[in-house]
Amino acid sequence: MHILGIWTLLGSIAAIDFDDLRAERSYKPMRVYGQSKLACIMFAFEMSRRSKAAGWGVQNLAAHPGITRTNLIVNGSGRSSLPGMLRRFLSFLFQPPSQGALPTLYAGTDPMARDGAYYGPDGMGRMRGYPVEETPPRQALNSGAAARLWDISLEITGANFA
Repeated sequence: MHILGIWTLLGSIAAIDFDDLRAERSYKPMRVYGQSKLACIMFAFEMSRRSKAAGWGVQNLAAHPGITRTNLIVNGSGRSSLPGMLRRFLSFLFQPPSQGALPTLYAGTDPMARDGAYYGPDGMGRMRGYPVEETPPRQALNSGAAARLWDISLEITGANFA
């Protein structure tokens, strides 16, 4: 696998559980986090497709921060979880939050960023570094699942893009 960052790895092994989309029956922090990250990528790609088809003129991009020193793991899985221990004992692998923000800032502000593309860090296993376009997780390219997720999201939120 070309993308090895923990965040992207979660997205790569994640799946959308349409039978328990809101994790009401079963909540496992890292599984739900991975699903939410995959859903964000799929939603961005689906919005890009719909924008092009409907002529909305809205660009949609996906980005990930790599592995960043925040309290997400500690507050999610907990300090004594495997991710929590990795965060504590391998902190040198984690980049500062300001560095983790760069792929999102690049995607949202650089005129060279492409509609429908996916951005993340360029360094060490795609976990840290400067923004580059990269290959999205295979599941994010499932346009049927993305369209279904889009429809369910509109139903849940009551949003209307027509």
